[in-house]
Amino acid sequence: MRILCCLNADVVSNVALNLLLPALARHEVRVGLTSRIGAAQNGGEPYPRRELRAAEQLLPLEVIFPLIEQAGQPNAGRYLTFAEVERARGIQVSPLPNPNAGDGLALIEAFAPHLILSIRYGAIFKSAALTIPKLGVLNLHAGLLPAYRGVLATFRALMADEQQIGCTLHYITDGTIDTGPVVGQATVAADARRSLFAQVLSLYPPGVALMAGAVARLDAGERLETHVQSGGTYYSYPSADEWDEFLRRGWRVSDASDFRELYGNYVVPG
Repeated sequence: MRILCCLNADVVSNVALNLLLPALARHEVRVGLTSRIGAAQNGGEPYPRRELRAAEQLLPLEVIFPLIEQAGQPNAGRYLTFAEVERARGIQVSPLPNPNAGDGLALIEAFAPHLILSIRYGAIFKSAALTIPKLGVLNLHAGLLPAYRGVLATFRALMADEQQIGCTLHYITDGTIDTGPVVGQATVAADARRSLFAQVLSLYPPGVALMAGAVARLDAGERLETHVQSGGTYYSYPSADEWDEFLRRGWRVSDASDFRELYGNYVVPG
């Protein structure tokens, strides 16, 4: 199959891509990237949100990934940056800010994917793009649907004192957000000892396993069983007051231990 992977240019998406690529080894793959998730916030960005954005994007893309690429390590046995995926795996990685018109839609039409996989992708698919892949568009949402639609669902689950956080694999069938038929869900325990950044990362190993299993079933000619969502709440970015309450409760946005654990995966063992 031809599979287009649509992701955001951040380290969490990169981890997800590294976890997913072994399951896509027999397929023709291309990657399209957005540069941010959601619209810019009016009135300035609360400091904790800036801290999370620095952990997810600024530190890896502007500092760590360039250093990793300059180090010239062997490719086997470690995670690869986006540039290394393109260079070492021969998978084309391109900006794809708008999949619905202009150059973005032309890219999708030219590649003609059988399936589109979306993980943390920052654009909303509309009908022009949705009609291209005959096997549809599958999105991995980092929240349990329908209760937690929108951005930073893990933040919302922690603020609601949920004992479990999770992710949902679902189809995108129209231009709405996180509403399509659900294929499956995975959960992990919420952990008060860990930061928000670390807990978001913890969702992707089980979430990508869901997605990889779905790809295998579609490749075998099977139809994915789904159930229709009903109800739920859409959440936009937390306000400054909500971030303040998050910190007051003792949660952390990121932690140095997160980075030691994460970036160890980008280094050749030993």
